[in-house]
Amino acid sequence: MSNLSNDITASIKNATKKWKTEKRKADKEDNLYAYQYRSFYQYSTRVTIREVAFEVMQDAYNKASSNGKYYANARQIMYAARPDILKRATKNELKSATFQNLLKDYIEQYNPNWKIAWDARGHILEPHTNKTIGLGGIEVENYIYKWKYDVDFKVPEVKILIDTKGPYNRFSNVLFVEKEGFNEILTDAKIPELYDMALMSTKGLSNKAACDLIYKMDQKGVRVFVLHDFDYAGFKILKTLREGVRLSRGTDVIDLGFRFEDIKDLPSEPIDYKRTRKYPGHYLKSCGCTVDEINFLVNPNCRWSWEGQRVELNAMTSEQLIEWLKKKLDEHGVEKYIPGKDDLIKGYQRAKYLQRIEEKIREVEENMKYEAEEIAEEDIDKINKEVKKLLKKDPELSWDRALWGIADK
Repeated sequence: MSNLSNDITASIKNATKKWKTEKRKADKEDNLYAYQYRSFYQYSTRVTIREVAFEVMQDAYNKASSNGKYYANARQIMYAARPDILKRATKNELKSATFQNLLKDYIEQYNPNWKIAWDARGHILEPHTNKTIGLGGIEVENYIYKWKYDVDFKVPEVKILIDTKGPYNRFSNVLFVEKEGFNEILTDAKIPELYDMALMSTKGLSNKAACDLIYKMDQKGVRVFVLHDFDYAGFKILKTLREGVRLSRGTDVIDLGFRFEDIKDLPSEPIDYKRTRKYPGHYLKSCGCTVDEINFLVNPNCRWSWEGQRVELNAMTSEQLIEWLKKKLDEHGVEKYIPGKDDLIKGYQRAKYLQRIEEKIREVEENMKYEAEEIAEEDIDKINKEVKKLLKKDPELSWDRALWGIADK
């Protein structure tokens, strides 16, 4: 049995001897290649996307935000930085997600005091106040800044603004932006106040609720202006608003742009239509695109794989966008809202009435000085028990509303 085992072992060694020699040779070459590979990159002068991005990030932000005058979103900063990054890093493509990670890395490392509008990715709803705050960069920053840490003891103020909800007596124009992330820039530039204009935006194609709202406002004489990317998706969104979706009607909204004349001096980016079997130009024509616009969006020389160019709203700096938008709104005669004669008279009468009430409040304040009442320790315990009793009886009450009832007794 032992001789048989030895014979088998010898046969295997003899058969694999040549393979083992070749294997050792290959391993040696692999190690040498790995060493040469590391040596090459150790002394290579090629720069990475990260290195270039960090070098140009400050200038890109300054360009997109007009040196911090306006808020800028991440894609606007990317558009400003991308040409230098691609050229110096010898790359053909820079994805938005990659750049946003680099932007966050830069902010974490240098902590610049930049005004960046990050997209809202959800909401927080406060109990009792019913205040809803979007979980975006500017919304959260403003929300935290306005936190109140004490129970104020201020004299109640009369509201100057008339209590309205909806367009009646408040606005007659709406700006619909096809994507989120621009409301912060527009509100910071005071577009809603300057033009008494409501802002509206959706993610992707509009749903039934958005179409229903636009249709209802149009029935009340409210004009809806649509601001969209110069691309297939942008024109599709415009067409959807005009035709409606299932179970909703379309509305004759006003196309504010981008159109071909708006993008001539803006950087474009390539796009392919891999998921589209048919010639995309046919659909674009049904959206109202001109021949020049179609030939820009879809290369007419392509035959088997449709390709073209697109221009996003982000291609404009914030200042460019604001100035361009103001010019467009002025061209369409968008003006401040002033109600009709009857509502103007009622508003004036209300103002005079409330101003008299305000005068009386000031008189009471001057006479009483609103000195806080001294409360004994045993009374505090009693109040605490009363609050708990009321909250147990009516769990939907807030503690301060319960206090109001106790004080009224």
